[in-house]
Amino acid sequence: MAKPWAPSHVSEVAKGLGVDHRISGEVKEKLVEMLHLRLKQITREMEEETLLNEPGKKTLSDPNRTRLGFSRTRGLMIEEIENVESVSSAAVVNANEILENYLKNSLLSAAEEADNERVGTIKIRHMSSKTTSSDNIQQTETSLNESSEEVSISNGQKIESLSPVNIKNIMKQLSGKKLDNDAVEELLLLYYDYASDLEYNLQKNIQQGDLSSIKNSLEKYEKLMMLGWMRRILKSASEKADYENSNSIKIEHIVAIDPWS
Repeated sequence: MAKPWAPSHVSEVAKGLGVDHRISGEVKEKLVEMLHLRLKQITREMEEETLLNEPGKKTLSDPNRTRLGFSRTRGLMIEEIENVESVSSAAVVNANEILENYLKNSLLSAAEEADNERVGTIKIRHMSSKTTSSDNIQQTETSLNESSEEVSISNGQKIESLSPVNIKNIMKQLSGKKLDNDAVEELLLLYYDYASDLEYNLQKNIQQGDLSSIKNSLEKYEKLMMLGWMRRILKSASEKADYENSNSIKIEHIVAIDPWS
C-alpha cells in the first residue's frame, strides 16, 4: 500500500509556497490527511473524465489538456546534467511547467503576427527571431515568474503575492470601506477561481487557433493583473453595502456578485 507524504515534507513544501509561520506537529499531520483526501477526490474525478473523453483507455491522464511527456522530458534532462547523478520528479514537473509556459508565450507572439496578416494559420515566418532567441527565452521565464508573484496597483506599487493582509490594504485604497475577514477570504477564492478560468479558456483557444478569443482572454488577464477585475467587484460590493447602510463589506455582498459577467 502506498504511503502518504511525511508531515515534515509537507511542512517544507508549505515553506516553499510562502507560508512563513511555524506549523505545529498536529497541524502537519492534519495537512497530510487533508491532502490525501483531496488527492483521492482528484484521482476519481480525473479517472471519470479520462474515460469519458477516451472510453477504454487504460492510463490516467490530464483530462483538461495534453501535457509534455514526463519520461521524454526527464530523459532529455538526464542527457544535459553534468554535476549531479539523477533527475528528480519535482525537477521534471518544474521543467515541464516552464516549457509549457514558454510554448504558450511563443505561440501567442506568433499568433499576433498571423493576426496582423489576417491569416488563421501560424507559419514559420510568424516565428520571428525575437520569439525564438535565447534572450527572449530568459525574458519569458522572468516575466512569467514576475506575473505569478506580483499584482500591480494603479499607482505602480506592487505586492509580491495576494494574502488576506495585503488584500485588505489594497481594498481600503480602492473602495474606502472596511472588509470583513470572511469577505476577504471569499474574494481571494473568487480571484484565483477567475484567474484559473481565464487560463483554461486561453489554453483551449490556443489549441483551437481562435485568435479573437485569445486576444479577448489576454485583455481580461491584463485587467485582472492590474486589479481592474478587483475594482469592479469592490465597486459593486460597496454599492450593495451602501444600499444596506453597512459600514463594511460583508461576505454576502461579495457572493451576490457575478465575477464572470
